Amino acid sequence: MQKVDFEIQLPETEIVRNLPIQEEFFWLSQNGNEGKLRLHDYAQIYRIPHLYEYLMEKLQAKSHMILSSLLIDKVTQAGGDVKDLVVLEIGAGSGMVGKALADLGVKSITGIDILPEAARAAKRECPGVYENYYVEDLTNLSSAARNALSSRGFNCMVCASALTSNHIPPLALATAFNLIAPNGSIAFNVQKEGWEEKGEASFVARNPWVAETDIFEIAQKHDYQHRFHMDGRPLYYKATIGTKRANIHQS
Repeated sequence: MQKVDFEIQLPETEIVRNLPIQEEFFWLSQNGNEGKLRLHDYAQIYRIPHLYEYLMEKLQAKSHMILSSLLIDKVTQAGGDVKDLVVLEIGAGSGMVGKALADLGVKSITGIDILPEAARAAKRECPGVYENYYVEDLTNLSSAARNALSSRGFNCMVCASALTSNHIPPLALATAFNLIAPNGSIAFNVQKEGWEEKGEASFVARNPWVAETDIFEIAQKHDYQHRFHMDGRPLYYKATIGTKRANIHQS
């Protein structure tokens, strides 16, 4: 764990019992100041060096390693070379997934996130990992970013822990998906109950292309413990690895 200039205190179990993930919080002490932050207050968290990684380590987060490993296994088992991957990582945050991919041999990774604090954190904490890192809204890309991304020749998209709670909405996900070449690799994860629930709020209902094999062919679905909730309950996610076959039709 990196040397840090802050202290965090996790709340007592009874205070946070059964809180939804978007309401989970902790207390932060730094330079004589104390405050309460939600775990999803990303902009504030990314401003503080190593705070996000510190929190994820405390909560035993595993998605950055598991999703990266599943993707690399899929590529190599199909006879591909990891060094040939040209990866677009959306919701790239402070770079934990990008670093995991780079450690597994990926040479070309482009990140994109809507928060400028995320881009600064990734540059600070993971120097050299990203070939480029765009601060953009995927639902409203600037013409310069759209042209650059469209011409890069991406053959892989990764999205880790950014689809639950609608951090990245369906339109943004579809826009990124359509930037990937046909037969490219796709890897993402969502909260397990969000995938399995019924009705219009489910991930599959909001993103019906995941069940359309002429657009996306699933190679593997893997259930695992993403991290612990603040109250000690395990938080389960579903990783999905597959191959893009065609673009998603957008109205």
